[in-house]
Amino acid sequence: MTLDTRGADTTRLRLTPDADALAEARRFVRLCAERCGIDGDRADDVVQAAAELLAAGGRAHRPAAVEVREGADGIGIVVDLEVPGVLDVREGTAALLSELSLEWGWRRQPDHIQVWCEVARG
Repeated sequence: MTLDTRGADTTRLRLTPDADALAEARRFVRLCAERCGIDGDRADDVVQAAAELLAAGGRAHRPAAVEVREGADGIGIVVDLEVPGVLDVREGTAALLSELSLEWGWRRQPDHIQVWCEVARG
């Protein structure tokens, strides 16, 4: 996926370091999916993909923000993880993201790590 925001509707949520942050992030992604016309089981898939991205860093990388990008073919989810350590995506997480999304990956930014995926509309 090319993370290009030209012409895309992008919504971002910064996460606080508290116990409710991950539940809040999942609700946020669900609402964004519904706003994009994705509902039912497909919206559940989008939320599950987001949950896997949020957990991709394990205990070493706290999720700091989640972003949803509406595209012509689907919805992109980007999670910013705090930087310390090396990102080691668990095999189960990688398999589930491969099943739920068209494409997924991660990249190091100067001040954080981004994990992302794109989920098709239907």
